[in-house]
Amino acid sequence: MSTDHPGHPTVAAGLETPPADHSALPDGRIRSRLRRVDVYSVWPMAVMVVLIAVTTFQSSHYLTVFNFENILSQVAPLGIVTMGQAILLISAGLDLSVGYNIAFAGIVTGLLLQQNQPLWLAIAAGIAASTGVGFVNGLLAAQGRAHPFIITLGMSIFLFGLDTQLTGGAPVNDMKGLYTAFGGYLPSGPPFFGLPSLTIPLVLVVLFAFAFLRWSPLGRRAYAIGGNEEAAYLSGIPVKRTKIYLYTIMGLLVGITGMVLSGEINEASFNLAQNFELESIACAVIGGTALFGGRGGALRSLQGVALWGIVQNAIVFAGLSSNYQQMALGLIIVIAVMVTRAQK
Repeated sequence: MSTDHPGHPTVAAGLETPPADHSALPDGRIRSRLRRVDVYSVWPMAVMVVLIAVTTFQSSHYLTVFNFENILSQVAPLGIVTMGQAILLISAGLDLSVGYNIAFAGIVTGLLLQQNQPLWLAIAAGIAASTGVGFVNGLLAAQGRAHPFIITLGMSIFLFGLDTQLTGGAPVNDMKGLYTAFGGYLPSGPPFFGLPSLTIPLVLVVLFAFAFLRWSPLGRRAYAIGGNEEAAYLSGIPVKRTKIYLYTIMGLLVGITGMVLSGEINEASFNLAQNFELESIACAVIGGTALFGGRGGALRSLQGVALWGIVQNAIVFAGLSSNYQQMALGLIIVIAVMVTRAQK
C-alpha cells in the first residue's frame, strides 16, 4: 500500500473500497430524519388523536361541536395562565402563587363591582393587584436568596389568608359586566362561529406569548437565563431586572385569567382557581416546556393544555370518577418528564 502523505494511506484499487454512505440511501435518509424528530412535538398530538378516536367509537355524542366548545370553555382560563407559567419555566423559574393570585384579582374586581364602581375601574384594579403580586415575586426571586419555589409558595399561603379575609370565606356573587363579556358565546356567523366568548382572550394571550418568546429581546433573555444563568450574566444580560419583568408579566396574565374565570362562572372566591398553579406547570411540561429552563414555547405549552382538556373530557365520557382523571393526568405528567430526560 503506497502513501501520498505520511499518515494518509492511499487505498489500492481492488483491495479495499471506501465505506458506503448509507445516508445517501432512502433508508439512511429516513433514519436520519427520524433521529431529528422532536418527540415532544409528536407524542401529545398522538395521544390526543388516539383518545379522540377511542372516545368517538364509544359515544356518538363525543364528536360534536357542543362537546368541543365545552372543552374549550374548561381549558381557556388554564391556557391563559399556562402561557405565563411557560415563560417562567423557560427562564428556570416558576410561580406557585397563581391559584390564589387569580382569586385575588377576581375578588378585588368583584368587591368593587358590588360597590357599583365602573367596570373598567374594577377590572383595572383587579389586574393591577395581581400584577403587583407578580412584581413582588420577581423582586424577591431576583435576589437569589431563596428558590422561586419557596418564595412563591410563601406568597401563595399569604394570598390564601388575604383572599379568605377579604371575602369572609363566602363567594362574591354577580360579576355584572364580566359575566356579560365572558359568560356567553360569540356570534354564530364567521369569523367567530359561536365559540365561547373567552376564546378571544385565550387566542390573544397565546399570540402574545408566542411573539414575546420568539421575537422580543426579553423573551430571548428568558431562554438564555434558563439555559445557563451564569453564562447569561457574564454575557451582559441584566439577569435580576429580567426576572422582575418576567414575574410581573406573569402577574399580568394571572390578572387576565382572574377576569376571565370569575366572569365565566359569575363569582369570585378564595378557591376560584384551586390547583391552577400545579396544573399550569403540568400543562407546560406536558407540551414540551422544560421543567428546569432553557427550552419550550407557547404553542408547545398550548398543546399540553389541549391534551389536559381532552383527557379529562374522555374520562367523563367513559363514566369514570374524577379520581381516575387525577390518576391519568399524573401518569401523563410522569411520561412527559421521562421524555424530557430521554431527549437530553
